[in-house]
Amino acid sequence: MKTNLVETTGACRLEIQASEHKTFTEYHITATVEGAMPAGAAADDLFSQVASTVVNRKIQPIQEKVYGLKRARANVLSRRDSIYRQRGLDRSVPVTWIQGEPLQGCDFVGVQIWGVAPTDGEECVTTVSSPVTGRARAWQGLGFRMLHLPSVRGTTESGSLASGASEQARQMFTNVEQGLSAHGMKYTDVVRTWIYSARLLDWYRELNAIRTGIYRAAGLGVEGGPEFPASTGIMGHTEDEECVMDVLALQSDGPECARATAIRRSPRQDSSFSYGSSFSRGMAIEIEGRRTVHISGTASINAAGASTYLGDAEHQSLETLMSIAAILKDQGGSVSDIKSATLFCKSRESYDAWERATQLLGIPPIPKVCVIADVCRGDLLVEMEAVAVV
Repeated sequence: MKTNLVETTGACRLEIQASEHKTFTEYHITATVEGAMPAGAAADDLFSQVASTVVNRKIQPIQEKVYGLKRARANVLSRRDSIYRQRGLDRSVPVTWIQGEPLQGCDFVGVQIWGVAPTDGEECVTTVSSPVTGRARAWQGLGFRMLHLPSVRGTTESGSLASGASEQARQMFTNVEQGLSAHGMKYTDVVRTWIYSARLLDWYRELNAIRTGIYRAAGLGVEGGPEFPASTGIMGHTEDEECVMDVLALQSDGPECARATAIRRSPRQDSSFSYGSSFSRGMAIEIEGRRTVHISGTASINAAGASTYLGDAEHQSLETLMSIAAILKDQGGSVSDIKSATLFCKSRESYDAWERATQLLGIPPIPKVCVIADVCRGDLLVEMEAVAVV
């Protein structure tokens, strides 16, 4: 395993996490804007650094997420496209834009890329498309196939958004099912989801009920069927939709090729199913003897499903970190194995409390993107999702 950190003064912080497998290297790139500056200038600097990394290490992206304010979206993505074109990168790779309020004085927050570089140099990740969900990325490995569907919205056949939040959610999940089917997959192949809602606290309970109904009808979370996928449900949006969703699915010829194991509970948190939430605490995907652990959005919730340390962001941060650490310990790892993370904070004060907590614990800086956003409950102040390789 090799890890490199590159810092560019005044513009961006670039972290490259590389994990060696037998036939490929798995990469997690986190690039964030440092300090106050115009979004365009920050995008030029950041995407130049990212493009150089992708080209030099021959990375084939599977997932790319960009965070920032909606007003900066067109400018930032235009500059991304221009820089990628200049560097000869595959511009068909889709990107998920997530509206997230920055902590720094810039409308553009940063980017996360997950990808692979095969040892033999052959192309293994390609862009595929369907009429319903548009462009996606398919990774063909030795005896397995992964599919990442980005930015699926609740649009109808006419291309317009369904009317109302609930109908958009139902249509979004229906569109996911059709997108999976177009690529020879189904809901029971789904291992990880990311669900963003523009008005999360207003209707999260209803959104979760819709999700549960769709999943159970598809055979997820029922007796004899696969467990619910890992998931993050958080405040965010891409354009003017009520909700938008990214999906990761896996098909395997057998457990010796690739195996996904749901993490239902941890030593610090019971199954979320017990209080009506249809997601697993995490998903461990084992390929060639190594596990990539996708940890769901995790917050300060106890074993009974109750929020803890109300009004105390520092203790909520500690509890969140300990819950993540407990999952990773069970998987044979620790927080030092985290390759990529997203931290959602209710306010700037909550972020400052998180930083104090990590310093008190002596935790080295985790490669992460940080944004201000509502968490799934009004009394929760911080939430983190993470990916680790053990």
